[in-house]
Amino acid sequence: MGHGVTWLSFLPGYEQLQRYLQAQTHNASLLGNAVVIQHVLAAALVVLIVSIVAIKAGRDIRREGENAIIPPPAPSIRNFVEVALEWLYGQARQIIGREAPRYFPVIGTLAMFIFFCNILGLVPGFAPPTDNWNTTAACAIFVFLYFNYHGVRVHGFGHIAHMANPAGTWWGWFLAPLLFPIELVSNLARPFSLTVRLAANMMGDHAVLAAFLGLVPPLLPLPFLLLGLVVCVVQTIVFVLLTTVYIGLAVAESHAEAHEEQEAHAVT
Repeated sequence: MGHGVTWLSFLPGYEQLQRYLQAQTHNASLLGNAVVIQHVLAAALVVLIVSIVAIKAGRDIRREGENAIIPPPAPSIRNFVEVALEWLYGQARQIIGREAPRYFPVIGTLAMFIFFCNILGLVPGFAPPTDNWNTTAACAIFVFLYFNYHGVRVHGFGHIAHMANPAGTWWGWFLAPLLFPIELVSNLARPFSLTVRLAANMMGDHAVLAAFLGLVPPLLPLPFLLLGLVVCVVQTIVFVLLTTVYIGLAVAESHAEAHEEQEAHAVT
């Protein structure tokens, strides 16, 4: 296959849809990177794969009923999902606290989506959706809106006030003109860093793998496939753990406690 050509390129109507999408997004692409329909189709394929994995794992658990707590001895999709999500849930509990179950469905779904997007690039003839800026930016913007929404839901105006007065003390407001712009820029930089980190790493990993697959005999790229798998896992963990940290910071009880303490001092 030529550069930029995947199995999805042979779908009926692909070329017409590609030309239409490029014409519609020519002046509105992210960082000069036009939307490529194969990444949209690949992301849709990943959504289908994640849905099938979730349905299969759910059916296995329901079929075993009361014995579902004991995992089957043979390797299975259910084992893979349970081990991965159990570890991730433990991290979420440590970072967010007792409210972690409220946010874990989104965290777990995001982890599954990004992992399978990354791993799709290891399959010959496919490109990972996450090596395109538009895909990673969509995930990062969703994370940004999600943790800020819950920050406002939990703390109200205190979520914004905390950026101006992180210490939560009466004298902290004197530093607000200096701290608020710094905290605001830091907050706005989070989706940008998530976007660039994931896309750049997956773009580089896919480029290296494609180069070695085309230059050396079929068996020699196996170490690079293993290295690519490690990169896929690590980048998924980094993205999801940073998301969990951002949620934990946004909904931390210490925000409310600090402002309550400040109000108590003001009253006394």
